[in-house]
Amino acid sequence: MLYPVKLLKDLVQIKTANPPGSEYESISFYLKDLFNDLGFQIQLIEIPEEYMDKYYIYSPSHKGNKRIIVIAKNSPNPILHFNFHYDVVPPGDGWLTNPFELKVVDNKAYGRGTSDMKGSIVSLYLALSRFNDLPIEIVFVPDEESGGIGTKYLTEEIRIAPSTAIFGEPSFPNVYIGHLGIVRGIIKIFGKQAHASNPKDGINAFLLASKLALKLQEKLGNEIVNLGGYTLNPTNNDGIVPGFFAFSYYRAIPPHDNRTPEFDKNVIDTTAREVGIEYNFEIKSFISGSVSNPDSSVAKAFKFCITSTLNVVPKELISNIRYDAVFYKNLDSINFGPGSLDQAHVPNEYVELDNIEKTIVIYECVMKRIYFNNYR
Repeated sequence: MLYPVKLLKDLVQIKTANPPGSEYESISFYLKDLFNDLGFQIQLIEIPEEYMDKYYIYSPSHKGNKRIIVIAKNSPNPILHFNFHYDVVPPGDGWLTNPFELKVVDNKAYGRGTSDMKGSIVSLYLALSRFNDLPIEIVFVPDEESGGIGTKYLTEEIRIAPSTAIFGEPSFPNVYIGHLGIVRGIIKIFGKQAHASNPKDGINAFLLASKLALKLQEKLGNEIVNLGGYTLNPTNNDGIVPGFFAFSYYRAIPPHDNRTPEFDKNVIDTTAREVGIEYNFEIKSFISGSVSNPDSSVAKAFKFCITSTLNVVPKELISNIRYDAVFYKNLDSINFGPGSLDQAHVPNEYVELDNIEKTIVIYECVMKRIYFNNYR
C-alpha cells in the first residue's frame, strides 16, 4: 500500500505545469496504473490537437504535448462521479525549495500542486483503499488551469453526464457549492516599429499598452480583474521600438452577474478611444458562474461527515476560483479538498498532511453514506 507522503511525492515530481503540459502523458499512465491496482477499469482519451488549437489560451505551447483524460470506473453503472484535475500552474519565482521535489517540514508538505490539487488525489486514492464498494467513476483531467478544457471536452464531446459530482479543489475545512465565472482574453496593441536609437520614428506599443492597462484598472476598480498575467512581444529585442504588444485580460464574474463579454468589449473600446490607442480584443474563453443545490444528498453527506470528523460545521461558500463544475449542467455538485485556497498558485505552496488524513476519512464517510442510502 502507498502512504500519503510517498504518493504525494510521486505526483508532485511529475511536472504537470500548465503551460505547456509536457508531462501530462506521464501522469496519465501513473494514474492508470495506480487506480487499476484498486480494480478500476481505465480508459484514456486523448484530446485532439485541433480542439486545443481552438480553445487553449496558451496556444501554441500545447503542440507536441498530449492532452489525456483518464477515466476510471469500478462499475459500468456509477452513481457518484469525481472530477479531479492533475495539471498545476507553473512554479514562478520565490521558492525556498525545489517546487517539484516534495519537502516535508512540521506536518507541511511543500511542492507545486500539493494544495491545488494533488493532495486531493492522494486522499481519494487512500479512501478507496479502505472502501471501494460504491459504484463510482473518476475523471482525471488536464488543463483545468487554462479554463477547464479537459472537462469541457469530456462533457461536450464525449458527453459524459453524471447526476452527482465531487471536486477536490482546495477548500479545507469548508465546502464550495458554487464558484465565480471568468472572462479571459488578450488585448493587442498596435504601434509602429522603429530603431531604438530613433524612437521618435516609431510608436511604442508597450507604452501605449501600459497607458491602456492603467486606465482600465482605474475604470474596473470595482471588479475582480487581473491585467498582464502574461504578455506578448514578438520582437524581444531592446534594439527595437516595439510596434506590437499584447497583454492578457482576466475578469471574474459572480454567479448571478448576467453581464456577457460585451461588457468587457465596451469598456475596453471606450477606454481605448479615450486615450487614442489602436487595439484588438480577442476573447479566449467565457465561463459563467455556477451555484449548486446546498441541500442535495451529496452536500448533506459532506456536511455530516465533515462535522462528525472535524467537530466543525463547514461553511457553504461560493468560491472565488473557477472550477470545472460549470461544465456539468443540471447536476448536484460539491467541492471539498484538503488544501487551503490561500496556498493555491503561490510560491512555497503546501498542504498540511493532517488535512490529507482527515480528508481520507471524510471521503470514505461520504461514499459509505451514499452507499448505504442506496443499497440498504
